Amino acid sequence: MLFNRKKEQDKEVQEKNKRKKREQEKRGREKRERKKILFLPDRIKELEDCLIIDDIYYRLMVIETMPELLQFGWFNRVTVIPGVTVSVLFYPYEHEEASRRVGKRQTEIGAELILAQKNFDSRRIGQLNVKYSYYQKLLTDINLHRDNIASVTAVISVSGKTREEMEHRSNLVKNKLGAMKAVTLMRRQLQGLKTLLPLVDSHVGECHDVTIACAACLSPLISTDFSHPSGIFFGRNLTGSPVFLDSFIGAPRLYGPHMFVTGTTRSGKSFTCKGVVSRSAACGMKVVVLDPEGEYRKEAEALGGEYIRFHPNMEVMFNPFDIEPEYDDRRKVWFNNIAGKQDDIVYLIAAMLEVQTGEKMTAEERALAAKAVRDEYFSRGITEDPESIYEPGGVETGTEIRVGKKYKEMPTLSSYMERLRGMGATRLANILLNYCRGGPQGFFDGQSIGKFYEAPLVVFDVSGLQTEFSRTYAMYVMLSWIWEKFVKKNRETRKRVLVDEAWLFMKHKDTAEFLSQMARRGAKYNTSLMVASQSFREFTSQEGMALLAQCDTKFFLRMQTTDAEALGEMFKLPKHVVEWISSFPQGRGILTAGNESAVVDFVGFAFEEQFLRSDPEAVLAR
Repeated sequence: MLFNRKKEQDKEVQEKNKRKKREQEKRGREKRERKKILFLPDRIKELEDCLIIDDIYYRLMVIETMPELLQFGWFNRVTVIPGVTVSVLFYPYEHEEASRRVGKRQTEIGAELILAQKNFDSRRIGQLNVKYSYYQKLLTDINLHRDNIASVTAVISVSGKTREEMEHRSNLVKNKLGAMKAVTLMRRQLQGLKTLLPLVDSHVGECHDVTIACAACLSPLISTDFSHPSGIFFGRNLTGSPVFLDSFIGAPRLYGPHMFVTGTTRSGKSFTCKGVVSRSAACGMKVVVLDPEGEYRKEAEALGGEYIRFHPNMEVMFNPFDIEPEYDDRRKVWFNNIAGKQDDIVYLIAAMLEVQTGEKMTAEERALAAKAVRDEYFSRGITEDPESIYEPGGVETGTEIRVGKKYKEMPTLSSYMERLRGMGATRLANILLNYCRGGPQGFFDGQSIGKFYEAPLVVFDVSGLQTEFSRTYAMYVMLSWIWEKFVKKNRETRKRVLVDEAWLFMKHKDTAEFLSQMARRGAKYNTSLMVASQSFREFTSQEGMALLAQCDTKFFLRMQTTDAEALGEMFKLPKHVVEWISSFPQGRGILTAGNESAVVDFVGFAFEEQFLRSDPEAVLAR
């Protein structure tokens, strides 16, 4: 009897568990149904080549062929067609996987090249040689972590009130994309629709490997709203929602911290730059400004920063030969980058020569100039050993005993000139006469004094120098000094370097390359280079475009028609966008940050007016 009672109890428990399981399954089905109802309309009919949703025809297409090189705003030509929506899905690879995939592609192209050479197919040989070189360079950049690739899927939705209207728009999309083939998802229309919906895990499968730069080019130029979840308050979208910008937010939203700002006179460029500077400093970021127009003095005073004004008869305070240890990520060691310093000084001498004589430095002179830099350091016992830039402590000098390390006296322009003369580089030595003590630009010939780099905000005002080249020369030397004394120090601290009116650097190839090098080297030291210019045309050169490519964030304010047209030609912008940029009100611009873009109004606060505004009339008007 006890056994039967136990058996009945077990049976009741089993029945109870079954009922509980059936209830759980029912709730799960109801939850899934509610999720479907959330995204899918009441009436949807799937045909072989389209969908009918509430009497509207939709066709889902996918990009089947993707070129290796793309231009900014690639899909703008189809997104302007009514009823057309483009969805781009990005899946970045790890560098190891990217290296493997690119290496495999290079091997395949190499095999095709060998076959074409055996068949004497000259047309194919030329094409494959170009492709092979491209993938060879890309593989090198990926292995050095200078670039990466991502898997991209692009789905296009075309709608119309009638089937004929949908067909017409579909044909327009195909014609505008041309060789970048857009094909209909036959018998996969519903799957294509799910790919467009948020929170629905669906993928149509057509993937293409492209570089990060090309992936950015696939994003539409303009969106309604933009904001980062952190950073400084930048302004407002056209919808009135706030915009926060974080240059250091990192991948996948931004792959570099550098920023480019451009706009004509009274477009709001200086207002924007000053606002970014003050808000960066308020957030604990250390900031340095190169100011060629004398516009940042009030800001430095209001924020308790350091303000240094340059003039021809000033005391020597900064030495272009100063050097500080930097960190090698590959070897995991600190070292004195004398080779990098050689490049900096050679670029500087080349610019001096070009301005004064209109001539280029010869290959022999470049070699002598670089060797003289190295010899200057070696003669003072300064090598790649980071300790070699200091004199040891505990040394008796006759009158005192030195305690602790002391920074050695560095080479100067005068000692460098004498070494060049001794090496037979007479032309270069003569060029340096004006830049040595007693000359019109002799304000950098001596040892550095002071520790201005320790202040939260430092402004170097070069407006007191008379000529355009004197200002460019001072900005060049100070940017080199900033790199050594400001950027390399406190690697963990976020820093921002603003170079205003950077078009001055673009006027000479050597100074343009130097600025571009600063951008490449600064990112690994937690430093954001902010480049601002009222003239855009100087950046259409090869060196200018190389610099723009490193600025993942750009803010295009109102521009002159010719500059706006140059911008449109560079980034292949639609005509209506170019016209829009030419007519922006003050403070409004197109903000592009990585793959995201929006029209944004930079907004200043009332308490910032005293140092943000450059023109007194504007302050009174507000």
